[in-house]
Amino acid sequence: MKDIQQAIADELAKQKKQPEQINSLTLDSKCKSTHVKGLDAFVNVQSLSLCGLGLTSLEGFPKLPKLARLTLSDNRIPGGLQHLVDAGLTSLRTLELANNRIASLEELAPLKALPSLQSLDLDQCPCTKSAEHAAQVFAMLDELKFLDSMDKEGRERDGDEEEEDFEEEAGEEEYDPEGGGEGEEEFEDEEGGEFEEGEKEYAVLVGADAVGEDEEGDYQEEGEEDDDEGEEAEAADPASGAKKRKRGEAEEEEEEGDDAEEAE
Repeated sequence: MKDIQQAIADELAKQKKQPEQINSLTLDSKCKSTHVKGLDAFVNVQSLSLCGLGLTSLEGFPKLPKLARLTLSDNRIPGGLQHLVDAGLTSLRTLELANNRIASLEELAPLKALPSLQSLDLDQCPCTKSAEHAAQVFAMLDELKFLDSMDKEGRERDGDEEEEDFEEEAGEEEYDPEGGGEGEEEFEDEEGGEFEEGEKEYAVLVGADAVGEDEEGDYQEEGEEDDDEGEEAEAADPASGAKKRKRGEAEEEEEEGDDAEEAE
């Protein structure tokens, strides 16, 4: 059987990653070791499973600040959980100690110092023989929500809920119900403004007509401006304005006379 360091080397080669790139590491039954060692460089690991390695002590447990789930089931650990506190596992939410040699509930007292711990598994440990052990554990660990997958009222924890809680703690991206951000196309108009994707079709359909309307509006405005200028001039000099009107009327009569002669 391999030792733990050889098993770690094989796992790194399999994943083709460096220790600091590993988020999840499983060494279940792949090696034999009485202590946890060789994991100090796995500073970003979030899930660590060491089932069936033959562990007898947690002394020297590595400092893994991002570790959220630790599985130590099917070993021979008698206690010594203070070593997990000394390792600074402040992100630990789930601790599985099923089928170990923890004989008394007093051995769990150090876990009070793990502020994020919410789920604990002690199934088949000697300390669970008492019918009152669950109530005693919940009373000891105020922040604990689940013991052996049951809450304080004896209701079983949903497996999907447990997985979702771990994924959230592990830092996976959350779903954005608004659907904003990625994939939203933007379009620029001629003046440098922006149309969102929902406005593009409207801009295409009415763009030409809008331009025509704008030009027609410009013509109308110019005509109105000319009329306004004439009225202003007549108001400033009534005599001059009257002369201009008579001269214009005479020119119109002369043009009409020319048109009549050409018709004859």
